[in-house]
Amino acid sequence: MLLNSRRRRGQRGQALLLVLVFMAAFLILTWAGLTLAAASFLDLSSVQADTRATVALDAGLAYGMETLDLKNGNGCNAPKLPAPLVLSYPSGAITVNITVTKGSPCKGVGANFSFHVSSPSTSHTLDALVTQTGTVMVITWEQFQ
Repeated sequence: MLLNSRRRRGQRGQALLLVLVFMAAFLILTWAGLTLAAASFLDLSSVQADTRATVALDAGLAYGMETLDLKNGNGCNAPKLPAPLVLSYPSGAITVNITVTKGSPCKGVGANFSFHVSSPSTSHTLDALVTQTGTVMVITWEQFQ
């Protein structure tokens, strides 16, 4: 009995030390995971802002195409600078500026128009060439920069 109690005296506190080491390791892993998750959430907001700007530029192209009065054959009378398009988002409004350059011919089948769409809220721009086929406008090409 005396021999057994001497063995246990040297082992007192080892279990507590082991539990504390494992708890410290778990807390470090939890902290690292939360730090990475916070960084991911911050990146997500910048991706959302970039997506909003890209969609706004695309909407500006559609708006610019609508400014052409093709029903009456007045593509030649299209304004070079249509009024800015303002899009409302929960995070704030985005203003889109459109520049239309008329090609030759500027009315009828084969009429073509170059569009440059930009916004002060982003460094990206959209350039597109739109061609009239009958009574329908077709985007021949577009480029996001």
